[in-house]
Amino acid sequence: MKFSLRLATLVAVGHMFGVVTVQAQTSSPAPGGGPSAGWVFTPRVGMGGAWDDNVLLVNPADRPPPDYASPISPSISLDYIGRRTQVSSGYSGSWVLYRRLEQLNSFDQGLRLVARHRATQRLTLFAQEEFNVAPSTDAVQLIGVPFYRIGTRTNALTGGFESTLSARTTVSGGYTRRSVDFDPVAFGGDEPIAFELQGGHAHEVVLTLLRSVSSRLAVGGEYAFTRAIVGGGEQGEAGILEDRFDIQRGSVTASYRLTPTVGVTGGLGVAQLGGGLAHEARTGPTWAVGVTRRARRTMVSANYRRSYVPSFGFGGTFQNEEFAASLLVPFARGRAYVDSSVSWFDNDSLTPGQPSLQTVSSSSVLGYRATRWLSAEGYYIRTQQDTQRAGGQLRRNQIGFRMVAAKPVRLR
Repeated sequence: MKFSLRLATLVAVGHMFGVVTVQAQTSSPAPGGGPSAGWVFTPRVGMGGAWDDNVLLVNPADRPPPDYASPISPSISLDYIGRRTQVSSGYSGSWVLYRRLEQLNSFDQGLRLVARHRATQRLTLFAQEEFNVAPSTDAVQLIGVPFYRIGTRTNALTGGFESTLSARTTVSGGYTRRSVDFDPVAFGGDEPIAFELQGGHAHEVVLTLLRSVSSRLAVGGEYAFTRAIVGGGEQGEAGILEDRFDIQRGSVTASYRLTPTVGVTGGLGVAQLGGGLAHEARTGPTWAVGVTRRARRTMVSANYRRSYVPSFGFGGTFQNEEFAASLLVPFARGRAYVDSSVSWFDNDSLTPGQPSLQTVSSSSVLGYRATRWLSAEGYYIRTQQDTQRAGGQLRRNQIGFRMVAAKPVRLR
């Protein structure tokens, strides 16, 4: 994968609630107890097999060849918990070896670093870095990007603070630089694909104020500013212009705890989109709502959001609607578990003549912890996308199993 300085942005949308990322090589959390003080080093390895009915990521009408893959996924993590400071870091890789389509053998990589430091009794500082390399655009969930088997690289660098102004009032703020880079030419030399995946980067600033009205109710406000830079770089020199525009969003937010285990959140506000090369400035509503239930180790959540987001596949911007839900249920005295998730995106292009995108991804894992360090998992992943144009329908199913071994080691 060629390493260039041309970048494409991830969406600056996930501040209020996260979106589930579906990857065949991602395993459920390893067994173990709660965090302990000091350094902990955890090596982990996963091995298994998977049947993939659309390895090439093309329209099912083209009769794509299925294949059987043997993923090998080593990873390591190094974590520290201190009186004021917490650090979590790790590296993960995954070799995917196909039985027939050997030319599609791929290697995924990921790096992460998260740090929190309580500077004073009222002020906490945090920083996060996350870098991922994937062989296709469906392996990293990018809003407004069509699915192709083309190398994709994403990076997000975040820094910020959380401050307690009073016993009932807190304020937080953060800056994030998000970026994505695509290989210039897709597998098979399909040159036009390179020009659909334009690339860029984004700068995002988010400020949040929250005040507790009672033990159950908290209200506040949120302001977000995003500067999006789409295209440019090496592709820009080939004829794709760099598009710069701003997105501002202001919302009134609230959270309410219905029961000790169930909470709801919501936000309502106004989003303003600045003019770009192919779209006019406009103003529209933005809202979000979510519900979460936590009971012991069981967690259920569902979230919906509507707002403007940059389009880093086709360029310009989208009016985006998204829904994400997840379910984690342990059973058999905690030794077995079901981990499922689903996400839905409806990207309505605001640029005349450009297609819209509808994307649905789902993942289900059934696991069993044979020992404290060894788990067996079976999983099913389905991805589908419709670009609202001829031949733009895509479906991919993956079903497989894996054995995951992880052994935490305390370092003195």
